[in-house]
Amino acid sequence: MEMSTRLVVLAWVVALSGCLKAPPPQLTVAPSFRLPDVAGGAVSLASLQGRVVVLDFWATWCGPCIQEIPEYIEFWRKNRDRGVDVVGVVFDSGDPEEILEFVREHRIPYRQLVGNDDLLDLYRANHGFPVTFVIDGKGTIRNRTLGSPPDKFRALQAAVEEALVASKS
Repeated sequence: MEMSTRLVVLAWVVALSGCLKAPPPQLTVAPSFRLPDVAGGAVSLASLQGRVVVLDFWATWCGPCIQEIPEYIEFWRKNRDRGVDVVGVVFDSGDPEEILEFVREHRIPYRQLVGNDDLLDLYRANHGFPVTFVIDGKGTIRNRTLGSPPDKFRALQAAVEEALVASKS
């Protein structure tokens, strides 16, 4: 094949590859956990089975995490009666009493757990905070959001809607 013919074929391949859709993200099973609740007791992922879980990994010293608190409170209020649990998992922020004081001061109404390095490793979430997961009622991670992009809560709502449908099927 001549060089010019090869270039034309290569150009067509490149052009057509731009028309192809990327494969859908691979869904994975959420790793199980059992963590202490800052209000006392412990919570496991298994205890939330059948509900959609928005799992937010954050820290009390993380500026973007703190800025999201009012949006999470509104998100929680909007979705709590729909079979959706918002669960914060706090990392590197002191002992449970200190975290509970922060939670009370910021009037965070949804559950807060104390995270650990093992959980960060299990969820491959050790690249900064916040990291948010939407887990359907069957335990499948439907969405992962790193950071605090401008459209985060719109995307989380869409992921929750998808997870609610998946949980019923």
